[in-house]
Amino acid sequence: MSSRPLSPSSRAEEVFNDFQREVLAEKAATLGRAGKALEAALAKLRGAGPDEDRDALVQAAADAAHVYLIQREVCGIHGLGAPLEDFGVPGEVRVRIGVRPAEAVKGT
Repeated sequence: MSSRPLSPSSRAEEVFNDFQREVLAEKAATLGRAGKALEAALAKLRGAGPDEDRDALVQAAADAAHVYLIQREVCGIHGLGAPLEDFGVPGEVRVRIGVRPAEAVKGT
């Protein structure tokens, strides 16, 4: 069996396909990391003691949820309801997704 060299267009297509696979793998890995960060923020919120700043924990969970939802969109996965249900994101966090506290907005 003889191996034929690839034509320039076939080689370009192969390189492009390899690149596409790498991009998809990185998107998936980033989505996984964002999901883990959301899980960690929600766990910290759920385990918060009375001495902890609940407002800051809610905001941290909302920020993590926002990053996760954006990454889902980047991956081409659309819709908000199901992932928020799957993660058990409480209403107090949902209403703050994508919202910045007034102090944060003034500082930018």
